[in-house]
Amino acid sequence: MVTKRRWVEVRQAAGFDEAAMTSWHRKFEEMEPEEHQKFLESLGIDQQEIQAIRKL
Repeated sequence: MVTKRRWVEVRQAAGFDEAAMTSWHRKFEEMEPEEHQKFLESLGIDQQEIQAIRKL
């Protein structure tokens, strides 16, 4: 299982800065909102944090 921490590490290793990570979430939410929700849940993120991420 990939955790939130590990997913952040993978994106950082790929060169994502904070702005790029935010942009990635925005596009995912825009293009596939239901899948974005499922993805965030799969990382073990609690619902309060998921709501904050999705509001970005």
